[in-house]
Amino acid sequence: MRHRTVSLLLLFAACQGKQTCPYKPAPVFSKDLPHVVQYNYEKKGQQSLESLLFDTNMLLEIEQNICTETRQAYRFSVQGNYSAFPDSMWFKEAVLQLNFLSKLSPEHAPLRSWAAILDQNRPEMRLGEPKEVEANTFVSVDRIIGPEESTLLLVFEQR
Repeated sequence: MRHRTVSLLLLFAACQGKQTCPYKPAPVFSKDLPHVVQYNYEKKGQQSLESLLFDTNMLLEIEQNICTETRQAYRFSVQGNYSAFPDSMWFKEAVLQLNFLSKLSPEHAPLRSWAAILDQNRPEMRLGEPKEVEANTFVSVDRIIGPEESTLLLVFEQR
């Protein structure tokens, strides 16, 4: 009987560890948008990965993790070594990319507001450091520089 009680307690504890999420990730974009030449969307549980290759040869990957908190990471990758560029250029580029994405369709127009919020907060921001731009809403900009490819990383989080 004692063995069965321990088993039931372990089973109960394991079930308590499973989280039921009120939200699930959904695609942000689609293959039918202008300038998109390749598109892929994969979802697993509360996480998803969306990839878009634009006719400008820029690759955009959006990684989402959505449950009670939301995290969206936008990775803009382009060919070239951008190591000589100052940190301020990455913030300006993030604003430009959000404005570009906002023009893809009326559904994406709200990204223009995020571009304005980022532009307004740019002077106080540092690469790789999240900045609270609204209550419990954080934005960060970072970069990954390689000799042949460079990536702008833009992360939105609601905590």
